[in-house]
Amino acid sequence: MSFKPATIPASQTRLLKSNYAKSQYRISISLPYAYFETAKKLWLFENPPKKWPVVYLTDSNWFFGMVTEIVRNMAWFGGTTDAIIVGIGYPDEREPQETLRTTIARRFYDLSPVRDETFEKVGELLECPVPTGGASDFLNFIKNELIPAIEEDFRADPDKRILAGHSLGGTFTAFALLEEPELFDTYIIGSPALSYGSRFIFKAEELFAKRQKKLTARVHLWVGEREETTNDPGLSDVIRFGAILESHKYRGLTLIKQVFPDLAHSEVIAPGFQAGLKFALKKRAKK
Repeated sequence: MSFKPATIPASQTRLLKSNYAKSQYRISISLPYAYFETAKKLWLFENPPKKWPVVYLTDSNWFFGMVTEIVRNMAWFGGTTDAIIVGIGYPDEREPQETLRTTIARRFYDLSPVRDETFEKVGELLECPVPTGGASDFLNFIKNELIPAIEEDFRADPDKRILAGHSLGGTFTAFALLEEPELFDTYIIGSPALSYGSRFIFKAEELFAKRQKKLTARVHLWVGEREETTNDPGLSDVIRFGAILESHKYRGLTLIKQVFPDLAHSEVIAPGFQAGLKFALKKRAKK
């Protein structure tokens, strides 16, 4: 019996070198089935929009397939629209375990807003250097290189950009919210590591609140009920962060907070993304 790698229909991958991050990324792109012209169009795909929402997804090596099919299946029989999924990940190595090792090391740098020497100790377990603090360059890559490329090559709606991330990807999404609040329409912040960098995100939000009274963005903030440990108050931190955002009464902010019962950090990923994507892609009444 011969074997071929499994693939996701209507998807493609590209390698993109960033001048900002000085790194190469594997960009995975899936398109809605209704994106394509066909003589026999199923009723599911009638009246497609001229331009599509785009979900920019961190940690694509792990989450791209799951998020693609969540979005597609919700749109078929629900109240959401389909979307282009743009997964930002890293090239595969020859062996799967080596891909995992290099992915963990690289994501620590790209998704972390400041250097944190405690987190860099992960390198001892991975047996390779794990630098941190590259989120600014990574955000510039997304803003100035990736988004323009996607919006040039695909029928992407610049008014319906969505950024989604879990764990350190959630930390990066919170960082992007405070750095570039109008770059995306919706920010899906899942289980962010808010203790990172001596609680850098809390300090950044405090500085933001002193400068700004407006935060024009839609935010879905979620966490698992079982993410609280002695060494990491993940649940408490997320609840606190949501309360602080609400307390500042930002003009233009729509905030949804969600705690998923009886789910730990790695268990909450699928339901968290599903809820966030439903919020982001819900069909809105035309103005």
